[in-house]
Amino acid sequence: MKNLLFIVATAAFSLCAKAQNTDAPMATLKHGDQTRVWLGVDAFINAYNAAADSADIITLSSGKFNVPSPISKSFSLYGAGCEDDVKTGTKATVLYSLNFKPEDTTDEDGNKVVAGRRVNGVHIEGIQTDRIIFSKNNGVPVENLTIAKCKVKEYVEFYVSSINNTVRQCYVPRINNNSSTLTHQNLFITNSYLGYISSANTKSTIHIDHCIVKSSINPVCLCTNSILYGSLSSGSTAKNNIFVEKEVGSGVQENNNNWTNLANAGIYAAEGENGNYAEDKTFELKYPKKYVGTDNTEIGLHGGNYPWNKIPCTPRIIESNIDTKTSADGKLKVSIKVEAQTKD
Repeated sequence: MKNLLFIVATAAFSLCAKAQNTDAPMATLKHGDQTRVWLGVDAFINAYNAAADSADIITLSSGKFNVPSPISKSFSLYGAGCEDDVKTGTKATVLYSLNFKPEDTTDEDGNKVVAGRRVNGVHIEGIQTDRIIFSKNNGVPVENLTIAKCKVKEYVEFYVSSINNTVRQCYVPRINNNSSTLTHQNLFITNSYLGYISSANTKSTIHIDHCIVKSSINPVCLCTNSILYGSLSSGSTAKNNIFVEKEVGSGVQENNNNWTNLANAGIYAAEGENGNYAEDKTFELKYPKKYVGTDNTEIGLHGGNYPWNKIPCTPRIIESNIDTKTSADGKLKVSIKVEAQTKD
Protein backbone atom coordinates (compact mmCIF):
# COMPACT_ATOMS: atom_id res chain seq x y z
CA MET A 1 0.00 0.00 0.00
CA LYS A 2 1.06 3.58 -0.56
CA ASN A 3 -0.18 6.82 0.94
CA LEU A 4 -1.15 9.88 -1.05
CA LEU A 5 -1.47 13.32 0.53
CA PHE A 6 -3.26 16.17 -1.19
CA ILE A 7 -4.51 19.60 -0.18
CA VAL A 8 -7.77 21.08 -1.37
CA ALA A 9 -8.51 24.77 -0.77
CA THR A 10 -11.60 26.47 -2.13
CA ALA A 11 -14.01 29.20 -1.16
CA ALA A 12 -16.84 26.67 -1.35
CA PHE A 13 -15.77 25.32 2.02
CA SER A 14 -16.43 28.56 3.88
CA LEU A 15 -19.98 27.43 4.74
CA CYS A 16 -18.56 24.47 6.65
CA ALA A 17 -16.18 26.49 8.83
CA LYS A 18 -18.74 27.05 11.58
CA ALA A 19 -18.74 23.36 12.44
CA GLN A 20 -15.17 23.57 13.72
CA ASN A 21 -14.90 19.80 13.77
CA THR A 22 -11.92 18.15 12.12
CA ASP A 23 -13.58 14.75 12.55
CA ALA A 24 -16.71 15.68 10.61
CA PRO A 25 -17.83 13.12 8.00
CA MET A 26 -16.37 13.99 4.61
CA ALA A 27 -17.30 13.16 1.03
CA THR A 28 -15.21 13.86 -2.03
CA LEU A 29 -16.51 13.79 -5.60
CA LYS A 30 -14.09 13.12 -8.44
CA HIS A 31 -15.45 14.22 -11.80
CA GLY A 32 -12.80 13.97 -14.51
CA ASP A 33 -9.85 16.04 -13.31
CA GLN A 34 -11.93 17.95 -10.77
CA THR A 35 -12.35 17.06 -7.08
CA ARG A 36 -14.91 18.65 -4.77
CA VAL A 37 -15.36 18.16 -1.00
CA TRP A 38 -18.34 18.31 1.36
CA LEU A 39 -18.46 18.00 5.15
CA GLY A 40 -21.09 16.82 7.61
CA VAL A 41 -23.69 14.07 7.81
CA ASP A 42 -25.29 15.21 4.51
CA ALA A 43 -21.96 15.17 2.65
CA PHE A 44 -22.84 12.01 0.71
CA ILE A 45 -26.19 13.48 -0.36
CA ASN A 46 -24.49 16.67 -1.55
CA ALA A 47 -21.83 14.77 -3.48
CA TYR A 48 -24.47 12.54 -5.07
CA ASN A 49 -26.59 15.51 -6.14
CA ALA A 50 -23.54 17.05 -7.83
CA ALA A 51 -22.43 13.80 -9.51
CA ALA A 52 -22.95 13.00 -13.16
CA ASP A 53 -25.16 10.09 -14.25
CA SER A 54 -22.14 7.78 -14.56
CA ALA A 55 -18.36 7.45 -14.20
CA ASP A 56 -17.96 9.78 -11.20
CA ILE A 57 -16.31 8.56 -7.99
CA ILE A 58 -17.61 9.42 -4.51
CA THR A 59 -15.30 8.69 -1.58
CA LEU A 60 -16.56 8.78 2.00
CA SER A 61 -14.49 9.10 5.17
CA SER A 62 -15.16 7.19 8.36
CA GLY A 63 -18.38 8.05 10.14
CA LYS A 64 -22.15 7.91 9.67
CA PHE A 65 -23.79 9.55 6.68
CA ASN A 66 -27.30 10.34 5.59
CA VAL A 67 -28.06 8.68 2.27
CA PRO A 68 -29.75 9.92 -0.92
CA SER A 69 -32.91 7.96 -1.69
CA PRO A 70 -33.58 6.60 -4.13
CA ILE A 71 -30.24 6.33 -5.93
CA SER A 72 -30.53 6.34 -9.70
CA LYS A 73 -27.09 7.47 -10.85
CA SER A 74 -24.44 4.94 -11.82
CA PHE A 75 -21.27 5.91 -9.97
CA SER A 76 -18.51 4.37 -7.87
CA LEU A 77 -18.75 4.62 -4.08
CA TYR A 78 -15.78 3.97 -1.82
CA GLY A 79 -15.87 4.06 1.97
CA ALA A 80 -13.07 3.88 4.54
CA GLY A 81 -13.97 0.29 5.44
CA CYS A 82 -16.89 -1.93 6.41
CA GLU A 83 -15.53 -2.50 9.93
CA ASP A 84 -13.23 -0.62 12.28
CA ASP A 85 -9.57 -1.24 11.40
CA VAL A 86 -7.73 -1.81 14.68
CA LYS A 87 -4.30 -1.64 12.99
CA THR A 88 -4.71 1.88 11.60
CA GLY A 89 -7.44 3.12 13.91
CA THR A 90 -9.64 3.86 10.89
CA LYS A 91 -13.35 3.67 11.72
CA ALA A 92 -15.98 2.21 9.42
CA THR A 93 -18.10 4.14 6.95
CA VAL A 94 -21.71 3.55 8.03
CA LEU A 95 -24.80 4.09 5.87
CA TYR A 96 -28.27 3.14 7.09
CA SER A 97 -29.62 1.77 3.82
CA LEU A 98 -29.00 2.02 0.06
CA ASN A 99 -32.03 2.00 -2.24
CA PHE A 100 -31.22 1.90 -5.96
CA LYS A 101 -33.98 2.57 -8.48
CA PRO A 102 -33.97 3.41 -12.21
CA GLU A 103 -35.41 6.86 -12.86
CA ASP A 104 -37.55 8.17 -15.71
CA THR A 105 -36.17 11.30 -17.33
CA THR A 106 -37.14 13.69 -20.11
CA ASP A 107 -35.26 14.37 -23.31
CA GLU A 108 -34.46 17.77 -24.79
CA ASP A 109 -37.94 17.93 -26.33
CA GLY A 110 -39.61 17.23 -22.99
CA ASN A 111 -40.60 13.68 -23.88
CA LYS A 112 -40.55 11.04 -21.16
CA VAL A 113 -37.67 8.54 -21.32
CA VAL A 114 -38.55 5.43 -19.30
CA ALA A 115 -35.68 4.61 -16.92
CA GLY A 116 -33.43 7.14 -18.58
CA ARG A 117 -31.15 6.67 -15.62
CA ARG A 118 -30.35 3.00 -15.02
CA VAL A 119 -28.52 1.16 -12.26
CA ASN A 120 -25.71 0.08 -14.57
CA GLY A 121 -22.04 -0.23 -13.70
CA VAL A 122 -22.41 0.81 -10.04
CA HIS A 123 -19.43 -0.06 -7.80
CA ILE A 124 -19.90 -0.10 -4.00
CA GLU A 125 -16.88 -0.80 -1.80
CA GLY A 126 -15.78 -0.46 1.80
CA ILE A 127 -19.04 0.48 3.51
CA GLN A 128 -21.26 -0.91 6.25
CA THR A 129 -25.00 -0.75 5.76
CA ASP A 130 -28.13 -2.44 7.05
CA ARG A 131 -29.46 -3.30 3.61
CA ILE A 132 -29.05 -2.77 -0.12
CA ILE A 133 -32.27 -2.72 -2.14
CA PHE A 134 -32.80 -2.68 -5.90
CA SER A 135 -36.29 -1.33 -6.50
CA LYS A 136 -38.49 -1.81 -9.54
CA ASN A 137 -39.18 0.64 -12.34
CA ASN A 138 -40.77 -0.85 -15.46
CA GLY A 139 -38.79 -4.08 -15.03
CA VAL A 140 -35.42 -2.52 -15.89
CA PRO A 141 -32.70 -4.91 -14.64
CA VAL A 142 -29.66 -4.14 -12.53
CA GLU A 143 -26.56 -4.61 -14.68
CA ASN A 144 -22.79 -4.76 -14.21
CA LEU A 145 -22.98 -4.13 -10.48
CA THR A 146 -20.08 -4.79 -8.10
CA ILE A 147 -20.45 -4.95 -4.31
CA ALA A 148 -17.01 -5.43 -2.76
CA LYS A 149 -15.62 -5.52 0.78
CA CYS A 150 -18.93 -4.47 2.32
CA LYS A 151 -20.74 -5.55 5.45
CA VAL A 152 -24.49 -5.76 4.88
CA LYS A 153 -26.03 -6.38 8.29
CA GLU A 154 -29.48 -7.52 7.11
CA TYR A 155 -29.91 -8.30 3.40
CA VAL A 156 -29.46 -7.51 -0.28
CA GLU A 157 -32.90 -7.52 -1.92
CA PHE A 158 -33.70 -7.60 -5.66
CA TYR A 159 -37.13 -6.49 -6.90
CA VAL A 160 -35.85 -6.67 -10.49
CA SER A 161 -33.79 -9.15 -12.45
CA SER A 162 -30.01 -8.80 -12.52
CA ILE A 163 -27.41 -9.24 -15.26
CA ASN A 164 -23.63 -9.69 -14.89
CA ASN A 165 -23.34 -8.68 -11.23
CA THR A 166 -20.60 -9.52 -8.71
CA VAL A 167 -20.50 -9.76 -4.92
CA ARG A 168 -16.99 -10.29 -3.54
CA GLN A 169 -15.23 -10.21 -0.18
CA CYS A 170 -18.47 -9.30 1.56
CA TYR A 171 -20.45 -10.31 4.61
CA VAL A 172 -24.13 -10.71 3.62
CA PRO A 173 -26.64 -12.62 5.78
CA ARG A 174 -29.23 -12.86 2.96
CA ILE A 175 -29.43 -12.31 -0.78
CA ASN A 176 -33.10 -12.38 -1.80
CA ASN A 177 -34.84 -12.45 -5.15
CA ASN A 178 -38.32 -11.11 -4.48
CA SER A 179 -40.26 -13.03 -7.15
CA SER A 180 -40.11 -16.33 -9.00
CA THR A 181 -40.38 -14.37 -12.25
CA LEU A 182 -37.05 -12.63 -11.63
CA THR A 183 -33.74 -14.09 -12.70
CA HIS A 184 -30.07 -13.60 -11.91
CA GLN A 185 -28.09 -13.92 -15.13
CA ASN A 186 -24.39 -14.45 -14.40
CA LEU A 187 -24.49 -13.54 -10.71
CA PHE A 188 -21.00 -14.26 -9.36
CA ILE A 189 -20.53 -14.43 -5.57
CA THR A 190 -16.94 -14.99 -4.57
CA ASN A 191 -14.81 -14.95 -1.39
CA SER A 192 -17.81 -13.90 0.67
CA TYR A 193 -19.54 -15.00 3.85
CA LEU A 194 -23.24 -15.67 3.19
CA GLY A 195 -26.11 -16.65 5.42
CA TYR A 196 -28.19 -17.86 2.51
CA ILE A 197 -29.30 -16.94 -1.00
CA SER A 198 -32.83 -17.47 -2.31
CA SER A 199 -34.21 -17.43 -5.83
CA ALA A 200 -37.11 -19.60 -7.00
CA ASN A 201 -36.38 -19.18 -10.71
CA THR A 202 -34.52 -22.20 -12.10
CA LYS A 203 -33.38 -20.22 -15.13
CA SER A 204 -30.97 -18.13 -13.05
CA THR A 205 -27.25 -18.65 -13.57
CA ILE A 206 -25.52 -18.24 -10.22
CA HIS A 207 -21.91 -19.14 -9.42
CA ILE A 208 -20.83 -19.30 -5.77
CA ASP A 209 -17.05 -19.64 -5.44
CA HIS A 210 -14.61 -19.60 -2.49
CA CYS A 211 -17.39 -18.71 -0.05
CA ILE A 212 -18.71 -19.78 3.32
CA VAL A 213 -22.48 -20.38 3.23
CA LYS A 214 -24.18 -21.05 6.56
CA SER A 215 -27.50 -22.41 5.31
CA SER A 216 -28.93 -24.45 2.45
CA ILE A 217 -28.81 -22.80 -0.96
CA ASN A 218 -32.27 -22.47 -2.50
CA PRO A 219 -31.56 -21.62 -6.16
CA VAL A 220 -30.00 -23.97 -8.67
CA CYS A 221 -26.38 -22.91 -8.87
CA LEU A 222 -22.80 -23.81 -9.65
CA CYS A 223 -20.98 -24.05 -6.32
CA THR A 224 -17.20 -24.43 -6.25
CA ASN A 225 -14.36 -24.27 -3.73
CA SER A 226 -16.60 -23.31 -0.82
CA ILE A 227 -17.41 -24.35 2.74
CA LEU A 228 -21.11 -25.20 2.97
CA TYR A 229 -23.24 -25.80 6.06
CA GLY A 230 -26.29 -26.87 4.06
CA SER A 231 -27.13 -28.93 1.00
CA LEU A 232 -27.63 -27.79 -2.58
CA SER A 233 -30.85 -27.76 -4.59
CA SER A 234 -31.65 -30.37 -7.18
CA GLY A 235 -30.05 -29.54 -10.53
CA SER A 236 -27.07 -27.75 -9.00
CA THR A 237 -23.41 -28.50 -9.70
CA ALA A 238 -20.94 -29.02 -6.85
CA LYS A 239 -17.17 -29.13 -7.30
CA ASN A 240 -14.44 -29.19 -4.64
CA ASN A 241 -16.56 -28.05 -1.70
CA ILE A 242 -16.51 -28.98 1.98
CA PHE A 243 -19.96 -29.94 3.28
CA VAL A 244 -19.97 -29.58 7.06
CA GLU A 245 -21.93 -32.45 8.59
CA LYS A 246 -24.07 -32.57 5.43
CA GLU A 247 -24.37 -34.46 2.17
CA VAL A 248 -24.22 -32.67 -1.16
CA GLY A 249 -27.98 -32.90 -1.66
CA SER A 250 -30.31 -35.08 -3.66
CA GLY A 251 -30.64 -34.41 -7.37
CA VAL A 252 -27.34 -32.56 -7.73
CA GLN A 253 -26.50 -33.13 -11.38
CA GLU A 254 -22.72 -32.96 -11.04
CA ASN A 255 -20.88 -33.94 -7.88
CA ASN A 256 -17.09 -33.83 -8.24
CA ASN A 257 -14.32 -33.96 -5.61
CA ASN A 258 -16.42 -32.80 -2.67
CA TRP A 259 -15.74 -33.58 1.00
CA THR A 260 -18.97 -34.48 2.79
CA ASN A 261 -20.01 -34.88 6.44
CA LEU A 262 -16.85 -33.27 7.76
CA ALA A 263 -16.80 -32.28 11.41
CA ASN A 264 -16.52 -28.54 11.93
CA ALA A 265 -13.76 -29.01 14.51
CA GLY A 266 -11.24 -30.11 11.89
CA ILE A 267 -11.76 -27.34 9.33
CA TYR A 268 -10.37 -24.08 10.71
CA ALA A 269 -6.89 -23.33 12.01
CA ALA A 270 -8.01 -21.25 15.00
CA GLU A 271 -9.00 -23.30 18.01
CA GLY A 272 -12.72 -23.20 18.68
CA GLU A 273 -13.61 -21.46 15.41
CA ASN A 274 -16.96 -22.82 14.29
CA GLY A 275 -17.67 -20.95 11.09
CA ASN A 276 -19.86 -18.30 12.71
CA TYR A 277 -19.12 -14.75 11.63
CA ALA A 278 -17.34 -12.27 13.89
CA GLU A 279 -15.04 -9.38 13.09
CA ASP A 280 -12.01 -11.09 14.65
CA LYS A 281 -12.48 -14.42 12.84
CA THR A 282 -9.99 -15.32 10.11
CA PHE A 283 -11.63 -18.46 8.68
CA GLU A 284 -8.20 -19.79 7.76
CA LEU A 285 -8.10 -23.50 7.00
CA LYS A 286 -6.33 -25.96 9.27
CA TYR A 287 -5.14 -27.96 6.26
CA PRO A 288 -5.01 -25.56 3.27
CA LYS A 289 -2.87 -27.93 1.21
CA LYS A 290 -5.33 -30.77 1.68
CA TYR A 291 -8.50 -28.93 0.67
CA VAL A 292 -7.60 -27.63 -2.77
CA GLY A 293 -10.07 -26.15 -5.24
CA THR A 294 -10.64 -26.40 -8.96
CA ASP A 295 -8.20 -23.49 -9.45
CA ASN A 296 -5.40 -25.17 -7.44
CA THR A 297 -5.74 -22.71 -4.55
CA GLU A 298 -7.12 -23.53 -1.10
CA ILE A 299 -10.89 -23.63 -0.84
CA GLY A 300 -12.75 -21.14 1.28
CA LEU A 301 -12.31 -17.39 1.70
CA HIS A 302 -8.53 -17.25 1.32
CA GLY A 303 -8.19 -18.92 -2.08
CA GLY A 304 -9.09 -17.83 -5.59
CA ASN A 305 -8.50 -14.47 -7.25
CA TYR A 306 -9.88 -12.35 -4.38
CA PRO A 307 -8.59 -13.68 -1.04
CA TRP A 308 -10.52 -12.43 2.00
CA ASN A 309 -9.49 -8.82 2.61
CA LYS A 310 -11.78 -6.17 4.11
CA ILE A 311 -9.60 -3.12 3.37
CA PRO A 312 -11.00 -1.18 0.39
CA CYS A 313 -9.00 -0.66 -2.77
CA THR A 314 -7.96 2.84 -3.71
CA PRO A 315 -8.99 5.30 -2.52
CA ARG A 316 -9.98 5.60 1.13
CA ILE A 317 -9.80 8.65 3.36
CA ILE A 318 -7.94 7.71 6.54
CA GLU A 319 -7.18 11.17 7.95
CA SER A 320 -8.35 14.75 7.43
CA ASN A 321 -7.32 18.08 8.89
CA ILE A 322 -9.79 20.90 8.41
CA ASP A 323 -9.00 24.45 9.46
CA THR A 324 -11.66 25.84 11.77
CA LYS A 325 -11.38 29.37 10.39
CA THR A 326 -11.48 30.72 6.86
CA SER A 327 -8.69 32.85 5.44
CA ALA A 328 -9.10 36.55 4.71
CA ASP A 329 -10.37 35.75 1.22
CA GLY A 330 -13.00 33.31 2.55
CA LYS A 331 -11.23 30.05 1.75
CA LEU A 332 -11.03 27.03 4.05
CA LYS A 333 -7.96 24.80 3.90
CA VAL A 334 -8.57 21.05 3.95
CA SER A 335 -5.79 18.46 4.15
CA ILE A 336 -6.80 14.90 3.27
CA LYS A 337 -4.64 11.80 3.69
CA VAL A 338 -5.65 9.01 1.37
CA GLU A 339 -4.44 5.43 1.59
CA ALA A 340 -4.34 3.55 -1.69
CA GLN A 341 -4.32 -0.23 -1.74
CA THR A 342 -3.16 -1.47 -5.13
CA LYS A 343 -4.35 -5.08 -4.77
CA ASP A 344 -7.79 -6.59 -4.14
